[in-house]
Amino acid sequence: MEMNAWRALRTVDVAGSQRARLEAWRHHRLWFMAESGFLIDGFESRPGTHPWQGEHLGKWLHAATLTWLMTREDRLRAELESNVKRLLATQLPNGYLGTYAPAETFVALPENVEVAEAHDDMDAAIASKRRAGWDTWTHRYNLYGLLTYERVFPNEAVVDACRRMGDLLIEVYGGNGADLTNYGTRKGISATTLLESIVMLYERTADSKYLDFAEHIVERMEANPALRLMSSLLTGGGVVHPGEGKGYQIMANLLGYLRLYGCTGKSEYLRTAVNGWNEIKANHLLVTGGPWTRHTDYNGNRECFARAEDFDPWEISVEGCCDTTWIQLCLHLFEALGERKYLDAAETTLYNSLHGHQHADGIRWCYYTAPNEVAPAFAGRVSCCASSMPRAMEMVASHLVGEIDGHLSIGTLAPCTVALSEAFGAGALTVEGDFPADPGAEIRFETLSRRTFTCEFRLPAGTTPLGVRVNGADFEVTLNRRGFYELRREWGTGDVLAINGRSELEGHVQAGEHGQRWVAFTKGPIALAQQVSSIPDDEPFHGCKPDDALAMLEPSTNGSYRIADTEIALMPYHLTCTDGSGPRTYFKCA
Repeated sequence: MEMNAWRALRTVDVAGSQRARLEAWRHHRLWFMAESGFLIDGFESRPGTHPWQGEHLGKWLHAATLTWLMTREDRLRAELESNVKRLLATQLPNGYLGTYAPAETFVALPENVEVAEAHDDMDAAIASKRRAGWDTWTHRYNLYGLLTYERVFPNEAVVDACRRMGDLLIEVYGGNGADLTNYGTRKGISATTLLESIVMLYERTADSKYLDFAEHIVERMEANPALRLMSSLLTGGGVVHPGEGKGYQIMANLLGYLRLYGCTGKSEYLRTAVNGWNEIKANHLLVTGGPWTRHTDYNGNRECFARAEDFDPWEISVEGCCDTTWIQLCLHLFEALGERKYLDAAETTLYNSLHGHQHADGIRWCYYTAPNEVAPAFAGRVSCCASSMPRAMEMVASHLVGEIDGHLSIGTLAPCTVALSEAFGAGALTVEGDFPADPGAEIRFETLSRRTFTCEFRLPAGTTPLGVRVNGADFEVTLNRRGFYELRREWGTGDVLAINGRSELEGHVQAGEHGQRWVAFTKGPIALAQQVSSIPDDEPFHGCKPDDALAMLEPSTNGSYRIADTEIALMPYHLTCTDGSGPRTYFKCA
């Protein structure tokens, strides 16, 4: 498997629907969280009020730091600095930086087996149980958030705090110490999400003890028959069994394997991440890009992957944290391999499933959505998912244009402005268009000097190329092995690359429970759905073969589709998600 390191160029600004969604977060939820007190209270007044209260500050630091990279807002920088300073001030002499009472920390209770009844993260009584195994989880997100912040705002005090956290974790769980997989929920897979953050600490410090500890975590996972994520994925075992199939945590662990590959070069780590991605894409992903889960008699709860034959669009869930972590996995695999399919998948999830979770008021989010439901449950409360999803939005916005193999790599047709590096003449590149409504764009170069290089671009999923023009003249492009179209010439100020494409209408069949087959539709990268406020009793495609169902869709003047001989209109999935309505994305077919 050939590696192609893709490096993002700095996004200066975004426009269109992506900007509207980002601004809803940046102007509302970001400050709602910052001013709530909930981010820091659990650290400054231990114990916190919720077992995983500590995760929210690390997630906020990650998302808000990425926000600052684009906005450069003074007020936001001051808020970031204040929260980091206050967090570091709460670190104990032994390195502990959590929200638990002294007798209930992972240091005092490294193996939480005596409270197994509280290990279910869906347990309604868990909020009243301190000893519930989420203490290492807090340290995972502290490390992630602080190291992201420190990469932008270098600060040795932050690195020292991260080292002390890492050293304490090694003291408790390293070598012949306590078994990390005996701590936390879903057979320990929640605790082993530490893997990615520990590798990040190694990347920052180059201290081999952290890399050794990361591989020790993998050894512990492989020694636990209820985990063995790597063994399962290297031998075709899938993602339903390890850690009871807990979707969010499985993908978070895959991020750790991918980072481990980058530091060790060991192919089994890369193959684990790639095989996991392929398995989820093939068997656990909706046309909206949402990774679906369902509670069954062979897994733990509604946030766990189920087998494809247990699909029922009215019974399954998409957890917001799953959307986020899937997008992260897609983007990091794209950075490693440069293959178009990973960006296709991240973009599909963002513009459909994740945007369906976000309310227009900028405050409320859904913890869960479903492809078929009468009304999403938007809520303004603090939740893991509402803290996670802005991270994915900001990550996509920071991965729009980049550099790979000396090529200028344009990964989006969404309107944006990106700063060019010296290799591409410096200055800026601007993408103008109406994506995702229109799969075409004009890309304008405003450089400081002219340079000769290969420019490559990606067409969105489900899009057919119709033509490429440079400065008004037709230009031949070639499709490279990574799925990008490329052309080589001298580029400079005033040059315009015009891309024309057509979004294709496609039908997608999903087999499910009791042998029932379901059909759903996409237009380019956008999933289509009927807006409903109650469960419909009609089945317009009942008895139809999938191809016949697709032929029944008739375009309407407003860009939606109507099902022939009915009054049913299909529109972009995310538009159906309102306070009083939800989507019907999947329809029964023969």
